[in-house]
Amino acid sequence: MICTTVPLFFASGGWCSKWSNKAMIRNKKNGMRAWQRGLLLLGAALGIALVAACGEQRFDAHEAKAFTLPLLNSTDSLSLEDYRGDVVYLTFWASWCEPCRQEMPYLAQLWQRHREAGLQVIGINVEEDISAARQFAEDHDLPFPLVQDTGRMVSKLYRVPGFPTHFIIDRRGRIRFSGLSFNLADVAAVSQEVETLLRESVDAAD
Repeated sequence: MICTTVPLFFASGGWCSKWSNKAMIRNKKNGMRAWQRGLLLLGAALGIALVAACGEQRFDAHEAKAFTLPLLNSTDSLSLEDYRGDVVYLTFWASWCEPCRQEMPYLAQLWQRHREAGLQVIGINVEEDISAARQFAEDHDLPFPLVQDTGRMVSKLYRVPGFPTHFIIDRRGRIRFSGLSFNLADVAAVSQEVETLLRESVDAAD
């Protein structure tokens, strides 16, 4: 099963919460009661356990939800349906999320290595203010398309629990793998998953 049942309220290790660090700083400035701090500590403990249990997940394939989103640095838009027949790596990210920033160079390398075999990478940015995301993309010269999920409608559609969250979609448009966080220890497993799906034909993928 994909691990999407518990919302993540804090940042720790290889993943980030649904809310930006700025929102968390505002909470600290406003002060917190003892019971609120206790709940956050409990949530942290539960979240760590959740991440440990999640890792990279493979589950019964199901259709990826269709979406069309505007490109980050263009007036054009991108539709997932246009990539049917390719293997697609979707990642939900934000520039304030450190693990997301660490994931992007790896994804650029992954795309360069497998693009001729039919791998597509799509970065779905979730920030309300996209200027930081645009600056990050420009600074790192990311070669794959980045789109803006205004209002996080697609994030909700995919029930994204935290960032970065990725979904690997096969040539028939079905989600075959998913994962929460970016960890160098998982790189080999992710690469193997991508290579497995690239070897499948559109008709044979199941």
